[in-house]
Amino acid sequence: MRRPTMTLHSGIVLAAALFAVFAAIAIGFSAPPFNSGDEAAHLDYAVTVWHGHLPVFEDGLTIDSTFGIIPPVQWVSQHPPLFYAVLAPVVGPLWDSGQHYHAVLAGRVLNAVFAGLTVLAAGWAARRVLPTRPGAASVAAVVVSLTSMFLLVGGAVYNDLPNVAFGALAIGVAATALRRGLSTRLVVLAAVVTAAGMLSRLTFAVFVVAVLVAVVCARGRGWWNGLVGKLVALVVVAAAPALAAGWFFLRNERVTGNIAGSQPEWAAAHLHRRQHGFVETVADPGFWTGVFSVFRGHFTLDVTWPWVLLVGPLLLAVVVAVVPALRRNGRVRPMAPRPTTTDPTTTDRATTDPTTTDPTTADPTTVTGRRRRQDATDRVADVLVALMLVAVVVLVVFLQIRFTMQGGAAQARYGLPVVPVLAVVMAIGLSGFGRMLSPLLVTAWVAAAGYDWFAIVDLTGPAFHEPVTLTVSRVAVVLAIVALAAVLTLVWTASLRRSAVAPQPPTSDFPAVTA
Repeated sequence: MRRPTMTLHSGIVLAAALFAVFAAIAIGFSAPPFNSGDEAAHLDYAVTVWHGHLPVFEDGLTIDSTFGIIPPVQWVSQHPPLFYAVLAPVVGPLWDSGQHYHAVLAGRVLNAVFAGLTVLAAGWAARRVLPTRPGAASVAAVVVSLTSMFLLVGGAVYNDLPNVAFGALAIGVAATALRRGLSTRLVVLAAVVTAAGMLSRLTFAVFVVAVLVAVVCARGRGWWNGLVGKLVALVVVAAAPALAAGWFFLRNERVTGNIAGSQPEWAAAHLHRRQHGFVETVADPGFWTGVFSVFRGHFTLDVTWPWVLLVGPLLLAVVVAVVPALRRNGRVRPMAPRPTTTDPTTTDRATTDPTTTDPTTADPTTVTGRRRRQDATDRVADVLVALMLVAVVVLVVFLQIRFTMQGGAAQARYGLPVVPVLAVVMAIGLSGFGRMLSPLLVTAWVAAAGYDWFAIVDLTGPAFHEPVTLTVSRVAVVLAIVALAAVLTLVWTASLRRSAVAPQPPTSDFPAVTA
């Protein structure tokens, strides 16, 4: 792939990240402060950390607000403190000085920045999952940036996005290990990502398991890929999150009686939550529509077209993967002709010197055997990466099933950790139909998803007591639309720059898509 084209794909990811930042700010400045009890609890957690201690469920909120919904207990105190430690130096002083509205706005702006960083992380991860398909990888970042629930969370003070970002990074680390093997840099990155991820949410344990399994299954050269090296890598990657976050979950065990810090008895008594059986949970359509309604935005349940944004690209991905495979299986590939040469010295050198890599002089049998071994290695990596992605989705959904069984609510926010995985598959469907049809599909999808986002933003009047918030929201909408236009321009440019010559059948990456 030519470097200018690679630059275009990087530009797509960057423009998508900028869109996410501005789109989330537009939502945040147009929504009333503390329009949910969760947001008030999350901001209170950050203020409590600023004051030098961790919150306790029974103690309730320490902030005293004259606006919004204030929960009776501190019902987000079970979460690890990384997100709140980042917010604390910003929102804490503002709240203490009496600038309560500004504290909420500052928290929302910081979370909007988290949204942009999450898009960058998702783009990096998709590039590691699809190393020879940068077009699909960049579209995956666009899909994440236009997920309406993702933008709603980015425009409020919620702690979901660090978990999503570190989860995406963990997927990228695991995919790299499976494709290239281990290295010192990758082991260090894995330790940092897993440690930070476990300091964001307990459910990140799924991604820690994915990275550990990838370390075991890594195939490559060098000391790290031997038995001793893998054992050391396992110890490092397992110890990092345990040392970083283990103390907090032990605190949860001590304070609440379980490492998750959940309070099912209080929820049953005060929120009318009840426990469910496994079969009852998985048989309830409301569970699945609740967790996976990440594109519903502010539309009511009877509006079904936002589901097309999710299901449509997934079905297209099936077409992209299955149809080319059927065509390849239905035809016989001709044997490559053996190159001829009139120079006997060249032939002798090619057949006797095993170090030569010149395709014009090497023995065709040796070259073919080497290529077949590489193809087989790539196919094994493709299968392992695909299985890893499926396992992550299954485990995250299983944790949500367990949560709902214990009385928790099936909410779309809890489905956000699998969005970077689903985005890869969706991008395969959107970008796998050639140089003209693929950008048309992407444009249509972006237009629909963009409308889904725009319907959330209320530009009729200021949501806060300060009229300037309406101005900020309107400016942010304009900048978001400009970023989205840049995304589509770069998508079309990258697609039209591809060679008009039909590409060879891919030997790597499980999706049979064109770049």
